[in-house]
Amino acid sequence: MGSKSPVTFKRTLVLVIALVLYAPRVNTSAAQAGDFGFRFEVGDCLAERLDTFTSVFTKNLGGEPARTVTAQISLTDAQMRAIYETLEAIRFFDYPSTFVGVPIGLRVVGTVTPASTYRLQVRNGGVVHTVLWKDAYKPTTGEADRLRDLFSMVLGFVHEHPAFKRLPRPTAGCE
Repeated sequence: MGSKSPVTFKRTLVLVIALVLYAPRVNTSAAQAGDFGFRFEVGDCLAERLDTFTSVFTKNLGGEPARTVTAQISLTDAQMRAIYETLEAIRFFDYPSTFVGVPIGLRVVGTVTPASTYRLQVRNGGVVHTVLWKDAYKPTTGEADRLRDLFSMVLGFVHEHPAFKRLPRPTAGCE
């Protein structure tokens, strides 16, 4: 058996390069790790924050002087698994740290006011990724829709928690 043909060598080289480039992405968050958790913040003016590492939920109530309240909120294993699976499905770790959500090459057609600002910091398998997004501009992308759906799911879990339902209502709206 002699040396490989130039075509076979090129195919092998391309395959090796593709495997080297693809391998780190596969290992970044292929499975829900024991250290999986997140810090989530949302608000247009009265922010809500959940830290799953400490199980502390914080809600701004507004008023003069401004008040905040906290509650112990732990999501269930099933809820955490659903969030993790959604993060994987939307490829959260591939989102840019500052997400815009408007299609590339299009100019903003509309602005939503008040606009929610989201911040999600996720840790899994020692890898930490944070995405910050002000959901204020139209038209949006499929990536924006998927991220918005993820945030709605997290908020739904929080707002259905008995500890959340016992918290006082905000004392003032946004200006």
